[in-house]
Amino acid sequence: MFTRLDAVFHRGLPYLINTLFDAIFTILGIVVGSAFGSVIDTRAIMGTMIIASISLGVSSGFSVYEAELIQEEKRINKIEEALLTDLENTLIKEHSKAVTSLAAILVFITPILACAVTLTPFILVNYGLIGPGRSISIAVIIDLLLIFTAGLVFGGEKRFIKGIRMTVLGGLVFIIGFLLNRMM
Repeated sequence: MFTRLDAVFHRGLPYLINTLFDAIFTILGIVVGSAFGSVIDTRAIMGTMIIASISLGVSSGFSVYEAELIQEEKRINKIEEALLTDLENTLIKEHSKAVTSLAAILVFITPILACAVTLTPFILVNYGLIGPGRSISIAVIIDLLLIFTAGLVFGGEKRFIKGIRMTVLGGLVFIIGFLLNRMM
C-alpha cells in the first residue's frame, strides 16, 4: 500500500506542482480582477473561483490520466517484450492502472483544495464577520502564502528562494491587475 502511494506521489508530483501553481495563480487572478470592480460581489467571486477550479481540476486530471496511461502502456509493452508474456490480469498491470488513476485524482483535487482555502474570507463575508474589501485583501494574502508554501515544500534544495520567487510572481499578478484597473 505505501509503495503504491509513494509511486503515485512520485509520478504525480510534477503534475501536482504545475497544477497547484496554475490553480493558485488562476484564483489570484480572479480575486485581483474582482477587487477593482465598483461593487465587490463575493458570491460571484466564489462561484467563479469554484467553477474555474473544477474546470482546471477536470482538465489537469484528465490530461495527467491520458499522459500517464500512454507512458504506462509503453512501459508495460517493454516488460511484455522482455518477458515474452502478456501481463494482462497481473499485479504489474493492476498496479500500473491504480497508480495512473490515483495520480490523476490527486491532480484533479489540487485546484479544488487551493480554492477551498482561498474561499475562507468570502465565506466570512457571507456570515457578516468581515467586509467585502477586507475579504479581497485576506484572499490575496492567502494566495501569496499558498504560493510561497508550495515553493517551499516543492522547491528542492533552494526551497526558500523558490518560495520567494513564486511569491514575487504572485505579487506581479496583483500589480498588473492594479495597473490595468488604473488605466481603464
